[in-house]
Amino acid sequence: MEKLVVDALSVQIGDTVLLNHIDIDLTIGKSLIIIGESGSGKTLLTKMIIGQVPKQAIISGKILYKGLSLLDLSKKEWQVLRGTQIAYMVQNPMAMFNPFQKIKVHFLETILSHDKMSKEACLDKAIQAMKDVRLGHPQDVLEKYPFELSGGMLQRVMLAILLCLNTDTIILDEPTSALDAYNRDNIVRLLKMLLEKGKTLITVTHDYDLAHALGGEMLVMYKGDIVERGFVEDVLENPQHPYTQELVLGNPYERLVNEHD
Repeated sequence: MEKLVVDALSVQIGDTVLLNHIDIDLTIGKSLIIIGESGSGKTLLTKMIIGQVPKQAIISGKILYKGLSLLDLSKKEWQVLRGTQIAYMVQNPMAMFNPFQKIKVHFLETILSHDKMSKEACLDKAIQAMKDVRLGHPQDVLEKYPFELSGGMLQRVMLAILLCLNTDTIILDEPTSALDAYNRDNIVRLLKMLLEKGKTLITVTHDYDLAHALGGEMLVMYKGDIVERGFVEDVLENPQHPYTQELVLGNPYERLVNEHD
């Protein structure tokens, strides 16, 4: 059975421990939800899984993806793995886009760097993916620059690009944070459909309704530690750790979303 395994992963910079002995055993094709306040280490953990290692970090432990040791990969090997096996959707949409390039250029550069096809076929694929994420007038969107689109539209463009890559595993950092209720519901529907197709979703979120919809295992992180884990429904409905109880039952929205990891 293919898995993502994080084994005793610790990350330290100077005297500061950022991740402390993290263990994950996730079967490919399942959902993993990660929650926690700003500074809990959840975003760092997901970035470690895609090979974005902090400079000057002291690292111990292992990250294995389908038996492949991710911490031992070269930069070139990572370039192959990202976009073919693992894709990452960042929380801030503008961080993904070159403001001087049209949206169609972002699709073309990303897809053609991983797949051999004509530009016409690539743009056809892009248009279908934008329709899947409920972006209206996709041909017009392709001709826009990033600054001409709202944050919610850019978030859906990001997801459309990831759908075109058709990776086995998608890591999502707050995928519903910039969306209104209508578009949020569409994204939730789409993510559930991806799970049904056997995709692996690792989702960092403060959106507990999204967590309920995706299900699977939940990790609760606090200051670099996993303080609680279990099935999503169990953790949200009957939290055991005092921190989880405060986080879930109090849902301190401002602390969760106004700052970044």
